[in-house]
Amino acid sequence: MKRQYPDHVVSVVDTSTVLRAGWALGGSERSKGSRPRPDYLIEAWKPGEPSIGTFVMCKGNHQKPSKRTSRSRSTMARQLARGSELAEGMQIGPWNTAQCLLLSTELMGQGGVVVNVLQSPGVALLPERIPGAPRNADHAAEDKSGIPYPNAIRMAAREGNRVRTVDGFQVPDEDFAWFGQLLARTGSAGLTAFAGGGPRTAQYLTKGQGRQHYDLPAFAATSSVHDAHIMIGGTKFVGTDHVFRMETVRIEAFSGMAEDLCDLISNGRVEEYRHAAYRVRSDWSGTNAARHWNGPISFHEDGTVMTLGILPIRRRRPL
Repeated sequence: MKRQYPDHVVSVVDTSTVLRAGWALGGSERSKGSRPRPDYLIEAWKPGEPSIGTFVMCKGNHQKPSKRTSRSRSTMARQLARGSELAEGMQIGPWNTAQCLLLSTELMGQGGVVVNVLQSPGVALLPERIPGAPRNADHAAEDKSGIPYPNAIRMAAREGNRVRTVDGFQVPDEDFAWFGQLLARTGSAGLTAFAGGGPRTAQYLTKGQGRQHYDLPAFAATSSVHDAHIMIGGTKFVGTDHVFRMETVRIEAFSGMAEDLCDLISNGRVEEYRHAAYRVRSDWSGTNAARHWNGPISFHEDGTVMTLGILPIRRRRPL
């Protein structure tokens, strides 16, 4: 995606979370068997331009490679075929105009890791949002009810076949502005959850998306708490941290955002955050300060960071 849209920032959201704001996904309907849909939606965004939507399906398998059979190859082919079927369960605008990205990852033991990728052509553009105007991402998006699923996708006539309809989720042209607003706010909820969750996340979700589950006090024993920070170079990153063990080694994982960007997104200023994040998007990667970190560190162009660090061994005195 970055190679195709190098001037855009890429945000990834869970498709089922987005769909709960516009389509009923209750009970057994949440399973992909009864409501086929892609796993994720990618929004490639750039302030002042329309956003580009892409559907993503991710599958994988692990098995021992064999010289006598092509079992791993056939598994991969079936996974990509199934992924294509699920990806077609949702459309933005007319049928077959949004691009799809299908991935099948093979864990081959000593044979290594193989990622097989298929990408279909197409462009689904969501309208440019103007700060202060209706449908900008600073305003709450409402749940939409009554959006049909049975026979909702209209497939154009081709190769001698007549026009026909199939089941699926389809965003009609008249809902593009709402859907773009919803996508940006759902992505913002993901950013705040990455940095600690709680009411900061709740403000961006609709009732159908489960806002009530986040609009509660957060406790460190049960959820992520926004109460940690680290310094990298001259930048302060705020967020949450967790400690886990691998044998006798204690490892700390930190996830958060640059403090100034986190303040904007925490206060509901999505459009201002996106402009600010876009201006500094190239400042994170390759910074010399990151070389002094005592473990892996990963920056993203949206201003988020994730780090791993080995904690010093604590020696306890015998009782």
